[in-house]
Amino acid sequence: MTRTALEQRFTPSGIQYFRVGDGDAGMMVFVHGWRDSAVGWQWTIDELARLGVITDWRVVLVQRKEVSRRDAEHAGLLDDFASQVVEVVRHVARPQEQVVLVGQSMGGPVAELAATQLADAVKGLVLVTPAPLAGTPLPADMLEDFEAGARELDRVTAALSRMRLARNTSDTTALHLVIATPAESERSTLQSLASWIGGHPQGRRPSPVTAPTLVVVTDDTFFSEEMLRTDVAGRFADASVAKVGDAGHFPYLERPEELARDIAEFLAKIG
Repeated sequence: MTRTALEQRFTPSGIQYFRVGDGDAGMMVFVHGWRDSAVGWQWTIDELARLGVITDWRVVLVQRKEVSRRDAEHAGLLDDFASQVVEVVRHVARPQEQVVLVGQSMGGPVAELAATQLADAVKGLVLVTPAPLAGTPLPADMLEDFEAGARELDRVTAALSRMRLARNTSDTTALHLVIATPAESERSTLQSLASWIGGHPQGRRPSPVTAPTLVVVTDDTFFSEEMLRTDVAGRFADASVAKVGDAGHFPYLERPEELARDIAEFLAKIG
């Protein structure tokens, strides 16, 4: 398949983002997960282009940036990351432009917090195998495993170690994971890890986001379908659930064609 060309840009404060498309339906903003990058959305964008969505929408992919806050301030870290997304949106948005936010894994809570800040500008929210905003406490042995993964700075090794969270473990998925894994500092990987494990107090209450929300579930063994339906979708006033089959934690890498179809159907539904 032909790759969709992504144009790299920066906000005045240095937040990196990529953009494509110039339609007038609104802006779609993609928020990546832990140990991931904005370019990890490439294959989903390719499929959205094939479906004709890019013709109608402007697409922005935000690259998370390390911040100075301490790891223990996990709620503040999530707020900082959400503010980066909001900064990009406000830098790029046209007057009165409506926004659909798409977040995966830890990008889910970041996207929700950004949607809260953007309020009435938000037309829809898509959460793909999202980490619960309330946090994800881990047993000591699992926490130790994740922290070891955070300290592994070789991109290929770090990427392939996450294959255990995939269901479609093909060579294509492995390649996508390697390409999507960015070069990061240990501080960056550890602070982003702390943010989604610790969570945010807002996650213990119903979400203030009133826009239509789609929660995408899979056969993920980490964030299970049952948990996502209850602990994530159950917090939203207007939530629906779609399932991508034969995929684990990374449907945007494992089954991008199915994820793109679900996103396109959601966009058609919300008008």
